[in-house]
Amino acid sequence: MNNARTAIRRLATAQALTSAGDGAVLGVSAVHFTTRVGLPAGIVALGLSLGAATSLTTTVPFGTLLDRIGARRALAAATVAAVASLLLFAVARNVSTYIAACALFACGQSALAAGRQAVVATVVAPEGRVRARAVLHTAVNIGIGVGSGLGALVLASGANAGTVFAVDAGLFLFATALYLHAGPDAPAERQSGWPALRDRRYVTMTVLAAVTQLTMPILSVTLPLWIVTRGSAPQWTSAIVLLANTVLVVVLQLPISRQVRDARTARRSLAFAGLFLIAACAVFGSLGATSQPVVVALIGALLLTLAETTASAGCWHLAFSLAPEGHQGQYQALFATSTALARITGPIVLVPLVLTFGFLGWTLAGLGMLTAALALAAMAQRNADCPVIA
Repeated sequence: MNNARTAIRRLATAQALTSAGDGAVLGVSAVHFTTRVGLPAGIVALGLSLGAATSLTTTVPFGTLLDRIGARRALAAATVAAVASLLLFAVARNVSTYIAACALFACGQSALAAGRQAVVATVVAPEGRVRARAVLHTAVNIGIGVGSGLGALVLASGANAGTVFAVDAGLFLFATALYLHAGPDAPAERQSGWPALRDRRYVTMTVLAAVTQLTMPILSVTLPLWIVTRGSAPQWTSAIVLLANTVLVVVLQLPISRQVRDARTARRSLAFAGLFLIAACAVFGSLGATSQPVVVALIGALLLTLAETTASAGCWHLAFSLAPEGHQGQYQALFATSTALARITGPIVLVPLVLTFGFLGWTLAGLGMLTAALALAAMAQRNADCPVIA
């Protein structure tokens, strides 16, 4: 138990440090590459999309590698990829170098996410896995919040934004030492094959989880564009909503995750998530028809955060309980692709839907996410005979 707690503390520390660097990078990269390097805005956006798409093809193979060589060496290798991508960002002056850096960065980040999830599955007892995963998720939000603020200060001061990439690379190198002492050694019996990709139940769960994670592109892309083009709220409202979401996740994720102790409580958490999702979409869709748009937007942020935290806890339960112990690395890697799927498909689907159909579009989006959450809840109910986890 003490070894597991130590491993999670080390993972959380590494997660917070690298997330702070990532938050700063995300805060300055678009401005840096468009205004100082001179890349077209469309190319900057395309690079991020291509990077996320590339990570979909590499995450599961990385999970297989993790099962074969152990989490320590696999996490170290993923960290090297992330550091290399940041150094490429620092020297990128043309389209090809920038896109290569985006692909390497996305692959490294997806691999690290899969590796951390696999460590939780292998060093933490079943009854503590969801709570441990919540600790890491909270560390992400704390780090990104701090890093985003630092990135804003860099831009406001007129300092060279390129130094942020080098600093983030240094944080990743420091995190490597923590990873090397947090993960288990390679398993005595090495596994082979691709059972995760053949497991239709797990693949279905991953796709449904991606639908519930559309909360991310709602906050980062859909809502800001809705406010600018159709809403009556000030343009800075989307930034306030994003900040509120970050703070609320830090406050709520752990308490909510503690409530998910078994299949029954996971089913309940996912059902609540579906209700919160459709309610949040309805609130955001009404922004243009209210005299207090900022207040309404913050109410939507609360509902969306409740949806995010309850859905995450339920999905983590399924991700751990449906994966066989011998292939945790590969299965957790497959589950990690749900985040990339949400980031890729979210803007493509949600933006035209809500900008074309307005409130009806928001309602349809909410119904789609409600359906996915209820399907996951039904999956948790069918899994009720599995061993208790939390």
